This record gives sequence, structure tokens and C-alpha cells, in this order.
Amino acid sequence: ENTVFYQIFPDRFFNGDPTNDPSPVRPWGEKPELFNFFGGDLAGIRKKIPYLEDLGVNALYLNPIFDAPSNHKYDTRDYLRISPDFGDFRTYLNMLKDLHRAGIKLILDGVFNHTGDQFWAFRDLMRRGKGSPYQQWYNCHFPVTQFPKPNYECWWGLETLPKLNFADQEVVRYILRVVAFWTLTGIDGWRLDVPNEVRADFWPIFRRLVKTLNPEAYIVGEIWDDAAFWLQGDKFDSVMNYPLRDLIISFFAKKEMNADRFDQGLTGLRARYSEKVTRSMFNLLGSHDTQRFLTICHGERRRMLLALLFLFTYPGVPVIYYGDEIGMTGEKDPDCRKTMIWDEAQWDKELYTSTKDLIRLRKEKDALKRGEFRTALVSQHGVYGYWRIADRERMLILFNRQDSMEQVSLLLAPGMRGTWKQIFPVKGEEVKYNDHFQINLPPWSGMIWEYQG
Repeated sequence: ENTVFYQIFPDRFFNGDPTNDPSPVRPWGEKPELFNFFGGDLAGIRKKIPYLEDLGVNALYLNPIFDAPSNHKYDTRDYLRISPDFGDFRTYLNMLKDLHRAGIKLILDGVFNHTGDQFWAFRDLMRRGKGSPYQQWYNCHFPVTQFPKPNYECWWGLETLPKLNFADQEVVRYILRVVAFWTLTGIDGWRLDVPNEVRADFWPIFRRLVKTLNPEAYIVGEIWDDAAFWLQGDKFDSVMNYPLRDLIISFFAKKEMNADRFDQGLTGLRARYSEKVTRSMFNLLGSHDTQRFLTICHGERRRMLLALLFLFTYPGVPVIYYGDEIGMTGEKDPDCRKTMIWDEAQWDKELYTSTKDLIRLRKEKDALKRGEFRTALVSQHGVYGYWRIADRERMLILFNRQDSMEQVSLLLAPGMRGTWKQIFPVKGEEVKYNDHFQINLPPWSGMIWEYQG
């Protein structure tokens, strides 16, 4: 509830130590491809902590940082080693210490469904076949072959990503040792890659271990659809809220649905989960697996500004994908994984300033963090509004996704009659409303009003 996340794809954020660059490394700013490297690393993240502090975020989600040959690191070679092109264990501990000193939490990406084909156990299996002590770690035929088609189970049929066999207790014990090792370094939680492809009975064991070592740890699963099964209190605390993102895209970015259908969709999502789970959901506009949100908006800043206003005022945990706050664009992977732009002259300053303001308001206002959500206004076109209420704090958030000025008139309950003040996007004069809250909403505008009493 008190957290604003920032997701970083480490190879593309900042190169803080050129001495660990992989070879060859491409010039910063060049077009990303599936297999190229740009030299971003943990030292770079550490050096940019002041940027993160100034932006206002207080938690990081890092894509995988364990040793792996690719730029994305989802093909683990060694779970107990930092990838050398990102630094070493000391670099990691220094980054973690400085993040915590700055009040920023850290969750790591756990890729446990599959390893890479350079993982030591799989290499032993390839070399020794039925003589390998790790033959039960994977579901395979003998002799093990990768080409022209792998004869072992792998993720999406990719020969470089052999799937671990969680029916084998040695695999379970090994992965739990890995989880314990990194959790005990002081991290604040895990984001779990494709957890629905791992045996479901593993995750309660995982949860018990993590919560025993760190009762405050936050566990997020990568689930793309209905996640009720995973959010019953025995597996995950949260999931990446892609269904909410789909609604945001349809209403704000593409104008495919009216406010009435948008509100119905939101009501349906909240009905799936308890209020506690809804407030813990990992709410995102984009990630390393999706088009950049501004690209979906065809570069129209005004659409993204409304989506950001919604993201930071709706129940759940808001997440920013690195660079979205400055207007970065990109199609699907690998284009959505461009290098971070550090030349401020190339930033979209309005997006950046608005994001900072919204983060600040989110952290300041209890109503936005944990307040009750009530629909206030639904139209048959693009005008939408809701209340956020916590104790004496009352907020009204309004959106006009139309090309025309729209008049709004809301009947006020007795406890809401009196003085109101606009606090976003600009601070306005106090206005007194008796029975009705009335305002003309400019085209493509969004605003937050706060009850003054």
C-alpha cells in the first residue's frame, strides 16, 4: 500500500562499470536486438539511486541478475552467482545496502521453472547421459539431444531452456537452498517467472520458507489472467495485474470502450479478490514483455497522462517500467528494452513532472493508498470519476477522455458538502459546493480534488 515500484531491465539502465562489460558491447542508445548487450549493471543501478530517490519510488523490481549467458538472464547458468557482466556478490551487497539506506526495497526475479542449457546439472546430463546423478532433474529421453529438436521438456520448446522436474525432491531442495541464500542477503521479496508452469504444490513450501526468513517479504507471481487460485493466502501475495492493464489500454489508450464498460470491468476485477489482495496487486502499464504504453497510445502524451493518473489513484501497488516516466517508446521485445535515456533534453518533461507529482501524492495521501473506492460518475462515453475515502480524507478523481468539454454535476452526500480544492494537475483555489459538485472538464483532462471540510 505504501509502495511505488520501479522495474529495471539491468543491461539497459546504466553502465556503472565498463570493466565488466560483455564482449561485444553495443553503443548506448543503439537499437536493441534479441542478442546484443549494452553494459548496464548493478554498479549503474547503484549510481542512479539519487535519480530513483528524486523520482520518489521506494521499491525496485529487477529482471534476473543471476549468472546467465543472455542479455535477459532468464537462462540461468548459476543461481548462486551474480552474472559477471552485472558485477559480483560484493557489488550486489553494496547496491542492496545503498538502496535500503535510501529507503528503497528490492525484489528479485526468480526463474525456477527452467534453467539455461549451460546450467551445470544440465551440462552434466548432456555429457554423461544415464550415468548422470541429475537425470531425474529433467524430463528427458536418452541420449539427450538438442537438435534438430530437443528430446527433453523445455519452456515453449526452446532447447536452451530445459524445464526442471519439481517431482524430484532433489530439485525442490536445491531451489529452496537458492531461495534461502538470496532471501537471507536481505532482499524484500520475489517476483516469480511463469509460476503457473511449476507444480502448484511447490509454492506453499516456497512461501513458508520465504515468510519464515522475512515475514514482510512481498511475493509476486507472473500470472497473466484470473489469479484467484494463486491468491488464497498460501502461495503469492500479489500477481502482475495484466487484466487491469488490458482495461486501461482499452479505455485510455485505444478508446475501445466507454466509461460504463470500463467501470464494469474494474468492478469485476475487484470482485475476484479480497480487498486486501486488491490493495496488494502489482498494477502496471507495461513491462519487459509488452509494448511500451506510450507506443500503444500512438505517442499521444495526453492519453498516457490520464492512464498514469488512474494508475496512481486506483487501489493496488503502482509500478513504473523504467523510462516510461520520461516518454520512452518501443514495440514488443526486444524494442521495449531500449537503453535508458539519460540526456534530459530528450525527456518528455510533462510526463516526468506529472509522474513525480503523482508519486508524491500517492505517498502523502492515505485515501489514495488504502482508501475505500467508490464509483462517482459513469457516462456512456468517456467521462469517468470515483471517490477514494479514508477516515477524514476524501478525494474525487475525474477523467474526461473526450475531444469536447464535458459538464459534470455530482450530488454530494451530506458529509461531502463544503469546500473542495483541486490538487492535481495544478493546485487550485478552494471552491465551496453545497448540494452538487459542478465543473466543466476540459477535453482529455484528469484531475484530483480534495475535500477541505
